[in-house]
Amino acid sequence: MATRRPARREKTPRASRSPSPSRRRSPEQAREAILEAAESLLSERGPDGVGLQAVARAAGVSHGLVTHYFGTYESLVREVFQRRARLLADGFWQRMLESREPPDIAQWLELFSPLLQDEGNVRLMAWALLTGRGEHLALGQGLRRVMDVLESQVDRVATVQGLPPPSREALEMTLLVGLCAAQGYTLARHMLLPGLGRTEYAQADARFRAVLAALLDAALGLEPPRGR
Repeated sequence: MATRRPARREKTPRASRSPSPSRRRSPEQAREAILEAAESLLSERGPDGVGLQAVARAAGVSHGLVTHYFGTYESLVREVFQRRARLLADGFWQRMLESREPPDIAQWLELFSPLLQDEGNVRLMAWALLTGRGEHLALGQGLRRVMDVLESQVDRVATVQGLPPPSREALEMTLLVGLCAAQGYTLARHMLLPGLGRTEYAQADARFRAVLAALLDAALGLEPPRGR
């Protein structure tokens, strides 16, 4: 009696596992990638809702590499806030340099609205303040640079209008009002505008800037441009 051989099981061809080539990054690039990943997570969840492991996963690096560059989680958070404050100040400075004519208040708000009303920027700054990490922002030097240029520009506008230039103190308070109003609006608009029956955000944004500009002009004793 012939012995039946067990049927051979055909091997299913395995999908080739060709590892995707890892991108080699310089230490500077790796560090920047970690900071960018951390900033995105911090903006979304807040500093108390993130950790080194989550940042490492988002950046596509090992936990050890994150600790190698930044040490502790708090050190990383501090660097994220300091980096964002530095980028904001540089952004303000660059836009001021690109402005050839002295802009009025409305033009200033229009010029800086991409920075002032960027939700990522505003959320990150709000988290810094809400979690007691506001000192990490170190905005002093950047704000003073902005104030120096703002004072020069507003003095030129007042001279053209034949008006006395506002004092430095008036300018500082006006700048604070403008910054706080713009950031508060950006944080709350998705809740407040629908409650008022408004759904066109771009139109509401433009109208908000126009109203804010009129208030700031009045605070500085300047004449609003004709047609506004």
